[in-house]
Amino acid sequence: MFFPYDEKKAVELVIPEIKTSEILCETRLFQLKRNLYPDNMERIFISHPGAVTIIATTIENQLVLIQQFRAPTGKWLWEIPAGTLEPGEDPQVCAVRELEEETGFAGCHWQHLFQVYLAPGYSSEQIHFFRAREVYPVEEARAGDEDEEIYYLKVSTNQARAMMKQGEIQDAKTMLALQCWLEELN
Repeated sequence: MFFPYDEKKAVELVIPEIKTSEILCETRLFQLKRNLYPDNMERIFISHPGAVTIIATTIENQLVLIQQFRAPTGKWLWEIPAGTLEPGEDPQVCAVRELEEETGFAGCHWQHLFQVYLAPGYSSEQIHFFRAREVYPVEEARAGDEDEEIYYLKVSTNQARAMMKQGEIQDAKTMLALQCWLEELN
């Protein structure tokens, strides 16, 4: 069912009560859950602890991108560095760690920009966007996950625009981040 928006009723919208909740599958990173609500409404979704992503630029204002294999797509994708939050972890602590683990870089100036839900139709994952300026290589960087193979590339604004235009960048969070970075330069 759908209804026209009524500004007077908007404040009266109520979050449906969960009648039952069941974990269908649990992994190291998330749970697949089924919630039942009144009127036989059923929702199956991924319960995710959240994530961070970093718009990291060097002192020369080059953006640091990473390329890694993404099994669900069957492709190697260009992305900005990102990672999953540990339970109860501060997002900025996670962002600092992930930048170093995925690129071998550390940042001088950090800023939390915003947070968004990536795919709220099937996942609770909320991702925090950070801006790291004047990133530099760390001599003895922390090791990343053993099962990850990651390559990094520093790109100029023109290279980033060309990569987006040519479809080399297909990751949504990276496209959003690039738009933020390019807008920042105007």
